[in-house]
Amino acid sequence: MTEEELENAVTGSGEAERASEDARDSEFEARREFLAYMRHELRTPINHIVGYSEMLQEEAEDLGQEGFIPDLQRIHSAGQQLLSLTNEFFALDSLVPSEANGTKTGKMSVSRTRHEFRTPLNAIIGYSEMLQEQAEDLGHEDFIPDLQKICSAANQLLAVMNDSLAFSEVGAGEIASKQSTSGLSMMSREAVSAILSSEETTASKLPTEHGSLLVVDDNEMSRDMLSRRLDRQGHMVAGAENGRQALEMIQTNSFDLVLLDVMMPELNGYQVLERLKADDDLRHIPVIMLSALDELDSVVRCIELGAEDYLPKPFNPVLLRARVNACLEKKRLRDQEVFYLQQIEQEKKRADDLLHVILPEQIVEELKATNMVRPRRYENVAVLFCDIVGFTSYCDGRPPEEVMPGLQRLVEKYEELALRYNLEKIKTIGDSFMATAGLLKLVENPVLASVRCGLDMLSVAQKMPENWLVRVGINVGPVMAGVVGRSQYLFDLWGDTVNTAARIESNGMANSVNVSRVAWQQISDQCYGESLGMVQVKGKGELEILRVKGFIAD
Repeated sequence: MTEEELENAVTGSGEAERASEDARDSEFEARREFLAYMRHELRTPINHIVGYSEMLQEEAEDLGQEGFIPDLQRIHSAGQQLLSLTNEFFALDSLVPSEANGTKTGKMSVSRTRHEFRTPLNAIIGYSEMLQEQAEDLGHEDFIPDLQKICSAANQLLAVMNDSLAFSEVGAGEIASKQSTSGLSMMSREAVSAILSSEETTASKLPTEHGSLLVVDDNEMSRDMLSRRLDRQGHMVAGAENGRQALEMIQTNSFDLVLLDVMMPELNGYQVLERLKADDDLRHIPVIMLSALDELDSVVRCIELGAEDYLPKPFNPVLLRARVNACLEKKRLRDQEVFYLQQIEQEKKRADDLLHVILPEQIVEELKATNMVRPRRYENVAVLFCDIVGFTSYCDGRPPEEVMPGLQRLVEKYEELALRYNLEKIKTIGDSFMATAGLLKLVENPVLASVRCGLDMLSVAQKMPENWLVRVGINVGPVMAGVVGRSQYLFDLWGDTVNTAARIESNGMANSVNVSRVAWQQISDQCYGESLGMVQVKGKGELEILRVKGFIAD
């Protein structure tokens, strides 16, 4: 044999070995998918048998019908035996290399498995039929529907078991062929692979609080059984038969917990879970996944998608209760946290609103940003004081209940006028109202804006039921401004401009807007008035005060 022929022979041998290995791996993967599916297919009727027998025992105890309990316990025990057999025969580690040919096959014999499955199944069918007759004889017809469901589930399990054992010994190609033609309504290999793959997307104590629960399962008996068990625990339970219906119900109703089956038509559990967690309004709802598919990949995938927990079917009722309780408790704590955060935000808003009542908006923003307000000097600020003439004597003869409502109405009117003319209210001092123009807001002519506001103040006061006379004093010039105090914030002004404005108001003419000579110079081309002459002012000596009578344009 030539060197070239030898090389070709070696290459051909290697390719044959790789092809053989690929074929073995393909058959192994097909069997793996088949075993996973059959565990799911067998667990569903087992879940019905175990669940309904448990509920019937509870109902029999509640009604004092102890005569039913021994046979129900035998049915329950047989169901648990079937679950153990399913886990044993269809476990993934049952695929072990055969010493004969190196292929991977099941380690239990079909004949032995068929016998071990039939024994508990025959017991379940026999006892359920006898209990139906007993219930009819004793007048407990309400037990019969659940007993019929147990019997039906056992017969269904028998049919599935027979076909599955027949499938367990065929090759990978035959498995795919038989899956497509059997009467088991088995899912396609693609569907099983999608569920198995994690690469596509990565207590015996009663609940402390009852919740609103949604059970989503395409199997009517599974949905009924779980809903009834949760209802007995005191929850409000609704049911959905597929993923689309579940999403519609969740969007229109408020649920505390969703119990979601994995394998469903239209939208499977993974898809429903993904859509819930992608919705900001729904993602907070906890989800427990329920499935007879016990693959670790499936469990991991559900948790990665945001599921709160994962329960394999058939589930232990004590474990179900504990996990539902845990989810509801976490939901309650989360809702409580959201409620507290909302309360904090409301209180912050109230504090913020109160701060805006006390301080000008710009000062509030500076205080919030820096936790302080830097004192500043402001030029050309008009300062306005408005005071009720004779207010002290007015109060002496009247109770507070009569005086305060009128004063409140008047101050509110003043605040509205200040906003209208772009003035900033600084504070009230008794019955005196203090405001500025050109301090924190840009005003073209601060004195003119203050005069317009002051004249309207006179008009408003005259229209009040109390028929108060008021007096307005205005001055303009530089001021210092800042916040003093910590326990009670106060934004205030200082300087000669402020003191002079106060003196002009107290020494001016009643029912008039009185201004200083400096202030008059800024409005003399737009207003007309008269001088009140030089007035002796405390702390200032003689000071000229002018009274504004109106506007030239008018």
